[in-house]
Amino acid sequence: MCQKLEGLILADRRMKVSRLVEETGISAGAVWTIIHEKLDMSKVSARWVPRMLSTFRMDTRRQCYQENLELLTDDPEHVFQHLVTGDKTWIYHRDPESKIDSMQWKHKTSPTPKKFMVKKSAGKVMATVFWNEKGLLLLEFMPQKNTITGQTYANTIIAL
Repeated sequence: MCQKLEGLILADRRMKVSRLVEETGISAGAVWTIIHEKLDMSKVSARWVPRMLSTFRMDTRRQCYQENLELLTDDPEHVFQHLVTGDKTWIYHRDPESKIDSMQWKHKTSPTPKKFMVKKSAGKVMATVFWNEKGLLLLEFMPQKNTITGQTYANTIIAL
């Protein structure tokens, strides 16, 4: 029975225990015991893999972090009271696959699966977000086919 379960799991690593019960005709408890104790497998979610940064971008970030760390050690209270940060992000018009739906079985010694964005979105919109220690300050959506530039950021900050 162990080999049959392992064969089903390896054929479809996202298979749910309820389906394994249907396929094999054994109880859910027995399926769990075989998977965890005999096959030494567990179900895990894929982790997101960040984009690779260029050396220039890493150096720029390191320099900014160093400057902020120096400010923080000089007067931490003052820094946090006046710190505002922002970023831009794409907001997609789709329902992403949930973590539970993307879980799959693996052996303890197997590497954790990775998950990359591959689905095309029905649409997307660019948003600019600014926040401070107290919370969200601004959420601004860009008109379609417009890009966020340094000037766009400057105009947004002046409008605040």
